[in-house]
Amino acid sequence: MSNHTTDDERVTIVAKYDLGREEGAVIENWEDPDLSVYKSTDRYGFMHTTPLPEVQVPEKVMQIERERAVKWAKMTTQWKKYSDSDKLYRRVNKGIPNSVRGTVWRHVMGIENVKEEGVYLRMKELGRRTSPDIKQIDIDVLRTFRDNIMYKDRYGIKQQALFHVLVAYSMYNTELGYCQGMSSIAAVLLMYLNEEDAFWALVVFIGDPKFAMHGMLIPGLPKLLALCDFHSTLRKRFMPKLHRHMDSQYVAAPDYTTAWFVKLFLDALPFQLVLRIWDLMLFRGEGTLMALSLVLLKINSRAILRLKEDGIRLHLQALYRQHYNEDDTILEVQGMLGEMVKARLRLPQPVRLQKIAELTQNAKERTADILQQNGTETLSIHVDFSAHDSSPDPELSTYV
Repeated sequence: MSNHTTDDERVTIVAKYDLGREEGAVIENWEDPDLSVYKSTDRYGFMHTTPLPEVQVPEKVMQIERERAVKWAKMTTQWKKYSDSDKLYRRVNKGIPNSVRGTVWRHVMGIENVKEEGVYLRMKELGRRTSPDIKQIDIDVLRTFRDNIMYKDRYGIKQQALFHVLVAYSMYNTELGYCQGMSSIAAVLLMYLNEEDAFWALVVFIGDPKFAMHGMLIPGLPKLLALCDFHSTLRKRFMPKLHRHMDSQYVAAPDYTTAWFVKLFLDALPFQLVLRIWDLMLFRGEGTLMALSLVLLKINSRAILRLKEDGIRLHLQALYRQHYNEDDTILEVQGMLGEMVKARLRLPQPVRLQKIAELTQNAKERTADILQQNGTETLSIHVDFSAHDSSPDPELSTYV
């Protein structure tokens, strides 16, 4: 919980998100990206500085995706029937169509099973009043996916939603609060889910034993360190030659896997491939991350064996620049998961994991006590921005 927030800072920050980009908003020029440098936008809303092909996805591929979307939509209406079927897993391997991804994620994460009415709104309200992490959350929202049309506008609709999801979570799980890295994960969830569902999806990612990110984020990072050690064990077992070379060059697993695991490979690989990995991870759990980390070493083994020390680190930090055949990569990950099962290699156990139901109950009780002490009025903050001359650029005022 670095960058502890004072009461005055909290009031000012919350007021800015409440005002958004309405008349009177104070938004400095540097807070919005320079849109003039971008030449094109891809199907996921990311803006690029170079032109993209007019047809980014061939019509034949789009037709196949539309047909798959119809099948997925039918499957989601009979989720209990298909939730553990071979047909479902085969379809996951082929990729979830982008148009139904949000619906499928809601089902596979069991959001309706963990969501309790009113809890998100209470956590959001409590966070706006008292969260010690608001200042750091604001800083991170400012720099999260600013090259995406959903998040390009400072204090725009999606930035408001991201801010509130993170503020609410900081009060829901007070042991953890807010940690840097959460903002990118929550931002992706908000691309496919509404604000409240994105909050509960974040709850599942961090608290469900299937993913157990809690131990990767709490002070001391016990789960993260255990995963890095486990990766090193896997590297030695499945790629002994590469392992010896990386050891001789003093490239330890945490040097490159820390960012991979904490951000679930966001920024490490092309976004479209990351989505496919997330699709698989939601069904197979965090073992997917371990398998992918080995597959990436395997794909890059020739280059790594030619490099030394910092050259290896730099190469592994630039994997997002490479082209990947997504279907082949997913098959490789599935194969590696199978090898791990055959070798009877067990993932590290969750660290100090609280059940989601217990966290929710504790949060409800804590909120009830605080609201009883301080009154239940909705937080209302008014700050006079009229003394400032700055005004938002009208070209950037369109909400996405």
